[in-house]
Amino acid sequence: MKNKEIKKTKVGFTSGACAAAAAKAAWMLYNGERVEDEVDILFPDKKRYSLKIKASGMNDKTKTATASVIKDADDDPDFTHKMLITVKISPLLAHNITTRDFTADILDSAFVIRGGKGVGLVAGKGLPVPEGKWAIYPVPRKMLADNILSCKYRTNGLFLLEISVKNGEEFAEKTLSPTIGIKGGISILGTSGIVLPYSNKAHLDTVKILLNGAGKEGIRQIVLCVGGTTVKAVRKMYPEIPELGIIRVGDLINPALKFASSLGFAKITIACMPGKFLKYAEVHRNTHDHNVNQRFGGLAKFAENLGFSGRTVGKIKGSATVREIMDFIKPDPALKKMNELAGKALGNFLDWTGNSNIEVVVLDSDGKAVAGKTRI
Repeated sequence: MKNKEIKKTKVGFTSGACAAAAAKAAWMLYNGERVEDEVDILFPDKKRYSLKIKASGMNDKTKTATASVIKDADDDPDFTHKMLITVKISPLLAHNITTRDFTADILDSAFVIRGGKGVGLVAGKGLPVPEGKWAIYPVPRKMLADNILSCKYRTNGLFLLEISVKNGEEFAEKTLSPTIGIKGGISILGTSGIVLPYSNKAHLDTVKILLNGAGKEGIRQIVLCVGGTTVKAVRKMYPEIPELGIIRVGDLINPALKFASSLGFAKITIACMPGKFLKYAEVHRNTHDHNVNQRFGGLAKFAENLGFSGRTVGKIKGSATVREIMDFIKPDPALKKMNELAGKALGNFLDWTGNSNIEVVVLDSDGKAVAGKTRI
């Protein structure tokens, strides 16, 4: 396999990774350590990358350490590219903790994780963050804790870790944040810390290298995944499939599936979350947010044809996410709907490729299979 070709492909970093780097730099400053131009941080896959620190400083009068990182999405066509993310760390009195905050115990210290200016609040259901909390996702919160834990020196006590984003409200308006129920700013997110190169050519070239590598290794079944959450779930579901056979295709499902079909694999499994899955069923060939503005009128019509009540159909039309829809549909009808949609997506894949050796697996946020289809 051409490992050198893969290594040359540039990647960027998520807002969560940038916040973790800024937090580590700020905590180092608070404890009297010197901060260089770059900070080395730990990622969820246990690999380490260095991120550039834009600015940092310690205010001894207010006992506040501050560090900033500019989000570098590299080849990804990302509206949040060049976004400035700042973390401030300072002592906090317990009575100043709010219900919007998160808390994390790290050795003998406790941190209150809070969104500052430019970071939104979750105002709806269906996200992996509870309603009413700051829109700081679970993996970024863990990255914050892991990287503070890795620092050489530690000060005991209760501390506020506040994340802010310059012009976060304006950035948010260019994304799906308002649509999915995040108000007042942007979210701090990411499942792997890494932004893969989603520029069409760079990303597809990488996917083709990986697919060719899997074919040359004689792998019979491959799995095309959307992102980090599905990759983790697939590893558990298909322990017999080598790592080379589990490939992240991101949003370029159509060209990736066509190319994979041309290589003669005995079976191609497509693993995705409900949001991407609905886009597949609606015949979208590139499912990036730039290309698809998720709306649920088509899904509501589909539900109506399946015999759902008018009230349920109306709620579907007004929903922000597929997960929210599945939360209020009773389990049996929801499963029926998901399996029917799986059949619809599978039919689209067959139309694109002429390949009947394709199956679809739909996963929930916990990585459990909630629906699937192996034939139309």
